[in-house]
Amino acid sequence: MSMEHGGNIFKFAHNQRIEPYEVIDFSANINLLGPSPKGLNALEAMLPYIAHYPDITNDDVLNAVADVYNMPKESILVGNGATELLFAIGRLPGFTGAFVPAPGFSEYRLSMEAASIPVRDVFYRQREEPNSTPYFEVPYLALQSFAAELKGQDGRIIVFLGNPNNPDGTLLDKNQISQLASMLEDANSLLVIDESFIDFIGTEPLSDNTHSMRSLLKDHKNMIIVHSLTKFYAVPGLRIGALFADSTLIEAIKPFIPAWSINTLAQAYTVGALNDSEYIIKTKEILAEEQRYMYDHLSSIESLTVYKPSANFILIEIKDKTIKVSDLEQRLSKDNIVIRNCATYSGLGEGWIRVAVKTHNQNEKLIQIFKDFFNN
Repeated sequence: MSMEHGGNIFKFAHNQRIEPYEVIDFSANINLLGPSPKGLNALEAMLPYIAHYPDITNDDVLNAVADVYNMPKESILVGNGATELLFAIGRLPGFTGAFVPAPGFSEYRLSMEAASIPVRDVFYRQREEPNSTPYFEVPYLALQSFAAELKGQDGRIIVFLGNPNNPDGTLLDKNQISQLASMLEDANSLLVIDESFIDFIGTEPLSDNTHSMRSLLKDHKNMIIVHSLTKFYAVPGLRIGALFADSTLIEAIKPFIPAWSINTLAQAYTVGALNDSEYIIKTKEILAEEQRYMYDHLSSIESLTVYKPSANFILIEIKDKTIKVSDLEQRLSKDNIVIRNCATYSGLGEGWIRVAVKTHNQNEKLIQIFKDFFNN
């Protein structure tokens, strides 16, 4: 299966013979406000220091992450994006298999395959609420049953789950996750929760996010939470991610992160952005409005099944199988718009797309094109 990502605006711009800034990128799920102003100011102030090595301890970053997310400093590890942290987890010794969500982020599988760990898909099931609202069901029972069977056996596994899951936005149930973590701990196995988009959810302070699984870490020493800092803070070009776990696990993973993994500009930006409370509040307020706007308008298109968003992206299935995603992409390209074709996601296939929630004018433009295209 081909592994692709959204956000390749440079390739699209080259093919369109335009500049990258002219692309309206709905394929990458990045904060609609763009980077934090305080973060950018801090980055600019550090430009003269790029002639020197970064702080190898990442001490200022660790302090800022600890303060904002209310986590002990010794339970935090930072790296060059969440992906580097996922690959570092794969290098932990003794694991004989891994389970990844389907659909799910492709780097879970790639990080395990790079470590020669066999991977199995855990398929989420399409379901409907009594009011016909579609959703994806997490197969907790299947995972728990497998963990129970593994107890006392030689095999050790790593289970990956997204919270919210990408591309469908499914949120995890804290009680179910606690039970699964306990059963995996009995089987000497590991549970990795990817919370790269968790900051987009809710209106409470980031430290008090009730949907996050961070509160379970104190009771489950076999649990890791991976947290991207490039999505909410809109700097995928800088690369910065955090990992939360028991200090014993942190010390086990730390040797697999190269020295100076986080560059000077990423360090400066992260500290500034994490302390930009006005930016954080404004993001959540505007996102909530645009989320509703996009969901309501896209759901009104008869040819589409639209999954209710929990974060800053929306998964859509094209019900009319005579309509090809490639034709939609071609129409959008006329306006320099890119969306995420989800054909490469295991468990989805042809006819599925994902769109990010962007600024109102951009969302309005996308919706109008969708309505014209699907209602013809």
